[in-house]
Amino acid sequence: MKKMLPAALMMLAACSKKDAPVTPRPTEPVWKLTEIAGAGESTFFYYNNAGEPSAWTTRTTSGTDSSAVAWAGGKLVFTYLFFGQQQRIDRSFLYTGDRLTRVQYHNFDHSGQWTVTDYDSLVYNGNRLAELHVVNAGARNQLFKLYWEGGNVARCESFDVIAETIVLTGIIKYQYTDQPALARVFPPWCYFIWTGRDFAALSENERSVEEGSSAIGTLRWRNSYGHAYLTGGRLESMSWRREDFSAPATADFARQFAYQLYQTQ
Repeated sequence: MKKMLPAALMMLAACSKKDAPVTPRPTEPVWKLTEIAGAGESTFFYYNNAGEPSAWTTRTTSGTDSSAVAWAGGKLVFTYLFFGQQQRIDRSFLYTGDRLTRVQYHNFDHSGQWTVTDYDSLVYNGNRLAELHVVNAGARNQLFKLYWEGGNVARCESFDVIAETIVLTGIIKYQYTDQPALARVFPPWCYFIWTGRDFAALSENERSVEEGSSAIGTLRWRNSYGHAYLTGGRLESMSWRREDFSAPATADFARQFAYQLYQTQ
């Protein structure tokens, strides 16, 4: 026969379970990229309480260039520049669902009004960006077509658009490491927006080589990258060699990356 607890003990047990204090889980610490430093230039990234970049500032020997960043619903919607003593919209971003579909550029128009003068239109094939159309002063004048392998952009073809006729002007081919791309330390689209049309910034992995060719396939330049990582997988430094086969000339560059530990809210 099943033994029954006295009613008083049953009530006490129920209250104890219900009223037992719950120890909250500590928030997970995350590392935020705070600086990209190169020869004579450093870019600093600042964050809001949600962990989204709120501003970036580039400092060089010739001056400082700052942009403020506005978010809505987890999406970057405005970047602002500082024009004299005023803060003005530099770019605005439109989405369809989670897809960035238009980048709008704000400038003075012919009547002296600060407004959208140019824009990029983004076109998709499935879930991947397939084309970016550049429209300046109401006329489409450039086109970029992307080709993917897995999660990475493998090839970009660039075209000039002349009276709606597209003319191939160049091809860039990309190779990648097996390491995650630096862009993944930011929310989606953020690093691509910061770089401005650097299509490899959309890829899942970090690039190792990129080569630019003419429309007829003549190799014009090559960038070869090397990477060093901190414990935990954060990119510590990047070196690359730029080979210009037109000059010809070779130049070496390096960047250092700094991070700060943040507590998620």
